[in-house]
Amino acid sequence: MSEHADSAPATRADVRRRTEPRGADIGRALDRHDRRIGWMDLLRGLSILLVILHHSTQIVVYRIGEVPGFFEFLSAFFAPFRMPMLMVLSGLLVAGSLHAPTGKYVWGKVRRIVWPIIVWTLVYAVSERMVGQGDYMPWELGFWNTYLWFMQFIFAYYILALLIRWVPAWVLIAVPFVVMFLIPPELELLQRFFYLMPFFFLGAFVEKHWDQYAKWLSVPLAAALAIIPIGVALYSGLVTPLWYEPLSALPAMLGIMILVRLTAIAPDARWLAPVRFVGQYSLIYYVSHYPVFAALGWLSMKAGITNSGIGLVVIFFVTVAVSTVFALLGRRMPVSLLFELPRRLWPARRDRTVNARG
Repeated sequence: MSEHADSAPATRADVRRRTEPRGADIGRALDRHDRRIGWMDLLRGLSILLVILHHSTQIVVYRIGEVPGFFEFLSAFFAPFRMPMLMVLSGLLVAGSLHAPTGKYVWGKVRRIVWPIIVWTLVYAVSERMVGQGDYMPWELGFWNTYLWFMQFIFAYYILALLIRWVPAWVLIAVPFVVMFLIPPELELLQRFFYLMPFFFLGAFVEKHWDQYAKWLSVPLAAALAIIPIGVALYSGLVTPLWYEPLSALPAMLGIMILVRLTAIAPDARWLAPVRFVGQYSLIYYVSHYPVFAALGWLSMKAGITNSGIGLVVIFFVTVAVSTVFALLGRRMPVSLLFELPRRLWPARRDRTVNARG
């Protein structure tokens, strides 16, 4: 192929991709649902790494001792954005999924979300038994009340997303936004469910109206308004950690929309490829990290480690390393069965007939 032919655009789509601002084709990319979007993987990867860091901080406090104040600050600083960002990014993918027939859509969520919930809840329960903790049985509600609450929420939101075919997305933002203020604080998990729901459907709303969103929130304006997420994070880190506080929902939404807008036009820096890899396999990192860091925290206690700072750093990086091994093997049978069911649980009838004839 000649140099000129290699550099010349072959189609109108190529011309459009080369001339439009970075991120301008987000609507088409999400609508097709057929390729990775680097900046989404980057934000998702950062969020997952921050979740692992937060949990590593918690296990060190529980098993070893108080961590240096810097780590506590980091955990509280990102509290308003970690899980809500993951919800917004999941919501951005709803429209592409909804193109599938309802049965196929639901089955996809069952095999990719419900199945790993079942598998890793069992893994978690077994590990708890091994260290002499956890006395719930599988038929009891407490058995399923684990770190996988996030994925349980995600599944519920995806099922509710079927309503988008008949109900405007903004309704599914406004209703739970109001409801979360009506839930008493002692019902913490239920309040959290309604707190995070508007973030999920905000993603779905933004995807549907991406062109208007990108036009209204220009890059210069987003850069100027970046003080909002910074201010929210500083307040959370220095004053009061914003752990699913209803009053923090609106500023957190604004902050995430600003971060999304700025990240969408950021270049794909090669040195951030490991973070994008984490984002690409975020489910694997999420479901596998908790048993790993919990085991490491227990081993640290048994080994008599007393330096909490070193312990935290070691636990964080070893947890990420082990989860990365799972990610590298997670698309290969039989390891893949830890994270999703096959598309088909049994061969199609025609395939069985052909095999019988053969």
